[in-house]
Amino acid sequence: MKMQRDYTYNNSLLIVKFGDIIETETDVLVNSDDYLLPMKDGLSGYILEKGGQEIMNDVIKKRDVELGDVVVSTAGKLPHKFIFHCITVPEDQMFKNSDAESQESMREEMEEYVIRHSLSKCFRLLSAMDLESISIPCIGLNRAGFSFERVGMIMSEVIADFLLKTNKTYKVELCIWNVPKQYDMMDYIGFFEQFALRVPAKSDMTVLNNKVNSAMSKLETSHITNKNNINVFISYSHQDKEIAERICTILSGYGITYWIDREGVRHGDDFKEDIVDAIVRSEILLFISSANSNNSRNTIKEVSIAENSNKPILPVRIDDSPYNKSLEYDLCNRHWIQLKDMNSFDELGQELNDNIRFYLNRK
Repeated sequence: MKMQRDYTYNNSLLIVKFGDIIETETDVLVNSDDYLLPMKDGLSGYILEKGGQEIMNDVIKKRDVELGDVVVSTAGKLPHKFIFHCITVPEDQMFKNSDAESQESMREEMEEYVIRHSLSKCFRLLSAMDLESISIPCIGLNRAGFSFERVGMIMSEVIADFLLKTNKTYKVELCIWNVPKQYDMMDYIGFFEQFALRVPAKSDMTVLNNKVNSAMSKLETSHITNKNNINVFISYSHQDKEIAERICTILSGYGITYWIDREGVRHGDDFKEDIVDAIVRSEILLFISSANSNNSRNTIKEVSIAENSNKPILPVRIDDSPYNKSLEYDLCNRHWIQLKDMNSFDELGQELNDNIRFYLNRK
């Protein structure tokens, strides 16, 4: 059996191979661990052993995470620039109060969510951080105990969806790391073919893209809006959606939870209650200030609700527009952050993390 297969998606290259992920030459190395990020066993322990204590020292600062989240850390002594830690291992007692049939159904839903959500976040981070290459293990296959067939199917869909939607040039290396020797090499034939099947004609991909987008929209809305503990409510104009999404990706990378209306809530019958409830449950309101948002009645109301609820308000100015007169009173003495240009998101991310952590630790 050939140890490596290469697949071309638009301008990008996907390499699926048996091999040591540590030895890859990519900007990012992806790790899979549980919500405590102990980095003790399996791939995590191996990465820590090779990369050094510097990785753990960075990870310790970002442990307030949940299943499906992604944490960004230094790569220590490794040749990569960053490590993306996917939170994929559920708590031992997660399904303890359910019967066997319900447990099986819940586990399948959990596997679907975790793989799609964490891997999609990795790709959004890759794009937001202007990186070009990433090495990925078989997410959830070993410690998390996910189904072998489902891991291959879901990962192939997410990777193909990302690469077929961009004209940028990326290199993605999927490294099969079979340390526990659970499977014979021949078992992986079907795994390889999952990726070959997803190099279809563009017209065939439209249906798949629609399904994936619909599923991810439902998953992400549920994941964010149902959290009891929300760090940040994001108030913005939908005309600034691209920048808002990049800020969401940055927050996710720092392990900061957020609530954002992705064009669904405002059109529901109960959107007013949903918005007010989300602001009240959030610890901070992040206002993306622009010419668009300063002329939006909805953002003005959201800032006012946060002010009346005694919430810290952190403006992020993405252009030089002055505050709307209705906002000036609430924001005139607030510390704010400036996005200098579209190439300064890394700097913005550090400032966001520092300021948000300051407010969170002050409570």
